Amino acid sequence: MVGIEFPIKNTANDLFIIKLRENRNDVLTLSPLYYQEIRDHRLFNMLPKHCFDSVIQTAGILFLKKNELLYECGFKARQFFLIHSGQMALFQMSSEGNEKIISLYDSGDIFAEDSMFTDEKRYSTCARACSDTALFYFDAQNFKQQMNESYQLCLSMMEDMSSRIQQQTQEIVELSIYDAQYRLVSYLLKKGCKAGLESCQPVIVLSTTKTLLASRLSITPETFSRILSKLKKQGLISIDESEITLNEPEQLKQLIGYNECSGAVKKQFAFA
Repeated sequence: MVGIEFPIKNTANDLFIIKLRENRNDVLTLSPLYYQEIRDHRLFNMLPKHCFDSVIQTAGILFLKKNELLYECGFKARQFFLIHSGQMALFQMSSEGNEKIISLYDSGDIFAEDSMFTDEKRYSTCARACSDTALFYFDAQNFKQQMNESYQLCLSMMEDMSSRIQQQTQEIVELSIYDAQYRLVSYLLKKGCKAGLESCQPVIVLSTTKTLLASRLSITPETFSRILSKLKKQGLISIDESEITLNEPEQLKQLIGYNECSGAVKKQFAFA
């Protein structure tokens, strides 16, 4: 693992204490220039102004280099994060050192906010920057207190978390039942389409390396490349470095039995 390493058993495993001990000086006070960007985000635009101002007072911006570790599993979850630019990977490490990518987050995404609602209030995964990344950080306890004054914010967070649970349930189904080709094509359709063929974008720009994406889909890099080559030979996609063009979205959906890009499957299963 590249980045800051600190024993999880140490009681002073606070993110910012660690970084300050390393004399990095990259934990900065939040500039007023970022005020409107954060205010416009769906998670914050429902807060009354005085509540939002309270949240901003305990916020800041943090810069990470590519492959730099943000936190480890088990660290105290005192902050949650909004990605200003770059990309973050949430992952788990086995005792043997094997890594599994759990989630990938891009600009505009929020992560680690679920930790503020757990009893132990500790991060359940590790987090690492996939590229040079700028993060807004927010005090979780302060934000939770402000939620008492915004019923709509509470509903918004419930909807967001429910949507994430549904997505993760679908991912578990795909990992458990379907093969590697299904998982990869399903990912491309979800990235390129919102609802139905008419909403499909022809070009998908991969914001991460193929190795990381393969890990995210539980596919070996070799199998990942082989499937892409097969789809390319069939004329279903075109590849230009980090760009993948969906030449035949409808045929891709038929290939894996999709009804819509939302993940509804055409196939009906009969149980004898």
